[in-house]
Parts: sequence; C-alpha cells; structure tokens
Amino acid sequence: MSKTIRAITFDARGTLLRVRFPVGETYAAIALRHGAVLSTAAIEAAFFEVFPGMPPLAFPPMNEQELYEREYEWWHQLVERVVEEADQTVDDFDSFFNELYAIYRGAEAWKPYREAASVLCLLRSAGYKLGLVSNFDSRIEQVLVALNLSIWFDSVVFSSRAGVAKPNLGIYERALAELDVEPGETLHVGDNLHKDWEPARLLGMEAVLIDRTGRYAGQTPEDCEVIESLEDLLEGLGVTGFSMLAQAHAS
Repeated sequence: MSKTIRAITFDARGTLLRVRFPVGETYAAIALRHGAVLSTAAIEAAFFEVFPGMPPLAFPPMNEQELYEREYEWWHQLVERVVEEADQTVDDFDSFFNELYAIYRGAEAWKPYREAASVLCLLRSAGYKLGLVSNFDSRIEQVLVALNLSIWFDSVVFSSRAGVAKPNLGIYERALAELDVEPGETLHVGDNLHKDWEPARLLGMEAVLIDRTGRYAGQTPEDCEVIESLEDLLEGLGVTGFSMLAQAHAS
C-alpha cells in the first residue's frame, strides 16, 4: 500500500458488521409475536430474490423527516414483496413491519466482526482519517452508536442521504469531500468486488477486497489485494498492537 494514504473508508455490512441472525429467522420471530407463522427458509430465499431488484436506496436532497418517510416506504415495500414472494401472510402487517424496522436500528439485529473495533481504534490512533461508505439508510448512524463504532469515524456517508448508491462514484466523491482528502490519499475497504473495489479504483483510490468466506476465490483481477480479516489490513499499513488491544476489548 502507498505511504501517501491519509484516510481509509470502509463499507458497513460484510466488512465491519453483520446481521446477528439470518434475515429469515428475524422476520419469523417477529411475525410470531404478531400472530403469524412464517417459513424461515421461504422468507430467507425471497429476501435475496427481491432485494437485488429494488431501486437504489438513494433519494434527492430533503429534510430529515421527509428522508425518514422515504426510507420507511422503501423498506415497507421491500418487506411486503418478500412476504408475497415467499407466499406467506401476516394479517397485522403494519404492526409487524414497524417492529421489524425498529429492530434493525440497533444491536438486537446487528453485531460487529470481532476485530472491527480494535482495528478502527488502532488506525485512528495511527493518525488515519476514517470514513464509512454504505448503501444504507439513516439507521446506520444508530447502529454504529449501538455497536460502539461511531466514535472512530470522521465521516459517515450513506446512500439514502447522499442521493447515490454504490457503485456510483458520487457516493465515494462525497466521502472524499467530507474527509478533505484526494482519491490517491485514500484506501477503501469493502467486501463487494463490483460495488467497492472496482468503483474505488476507477476513482483513483487504493482499494482492498475483504473476502471472509472465499466468495471471490479465483475471480479477482491480478492487482486486486484480497484479505480475509480486517486484522490483515494492519500489516500492509505497518500498524501494530492488534493482539494486545483485541485482548483488552475481549475482556
């Protein structure tokens, strides 16, 4: 990695954090509290069928209340489609959805990867500016607070407010502007080859692909650096102290 790096941006889901339980399990558990029995497997399959076909979670500039309403409508439509695609029924759908939507604001639905906090702490202590770039809605700010990750970030850019979603270069340009750095001074870390690594490189940023499960084995360009854990990022940057700090966080 270049010694000119001054800032590091991260993707959220799959990079720093993950869902605490599979989507199908969470939907089914909440539905049960509202008198409905859902097939976990059917909901899980339907979610990953419907989600890619949704329009980008990105809206024109608007005030916070309007943004909240647009985000709510987007997810309401998605969950309706998921339940329908799964051939399931929830009679009191709005009550079910309201609880589901609220749960995904915090630690009940999300958890950080074990090394995330330690790596962010060490990078910030080493003098790097840190940013988040995510195709998420405004709940990401509450999620970061709930997971004790918000304190490490100088900038949090998410698609619903930015008005563009990855892989659109505009969301990265906004992050660079907020961090006050040039593309060549910035490293982006994400878990999606086409939404993270490729657009970051196209913009002139350095980029690292995190592949925790071997999803991209044998499918990456020769110049694509792949890591299996955020801890691997530290070695390339010459940042030490992970073991001691991780032990402290664990205790």
